[in-house]
Amino acid sequence: MTAIPDTATIADRLAIREVLDEYCLRLELNAFEEWLDLFTIDAVYEVYGKTLAGREAIATMLSRAPHGVHIGGAARIELAGNVAQTVQNYVFHGDNAKYSNRGWYYRTLVRTREGWRISHTRVEFQKTADD
Repeated sequence: MTAIPDTATIADRLAIREVLDEYCLRLELNAFEEWLDLFTIDAVYEVYGKTLAGREAIATMLSRAPHGVHIGGAARIELAGNVAQTVQNYVFHGDNAKYSNRGWYYRTLVRTREGWRISHTRVEFQKTADD
């Protein structure tokens, strides 16, 4: 029989899920700085074979990323105190189809005074027959 989570665990899971949802929405609807607010100052972001260390490096590269619609899918959240490991599938429909892709976001989130924030992201693209 599966144990029923306590209220604190449920609250943490909801808060983490809100960060994951905001990740996609803020990229498309908000100022870029508001998207960066989801990250810790020393966050690490791995994408396209590059490791970006710190919000400034993340901003420098990703502020120039193609525009489109990010659709965040199901998320698995594993909590361990003030740290959460997540994996979430996604689809990105680029304004230019050549930039469209899909795959998984692997993230570590940490509890801060401001709430849950992303401290590490690794983007894994799904390979297709054309790759």
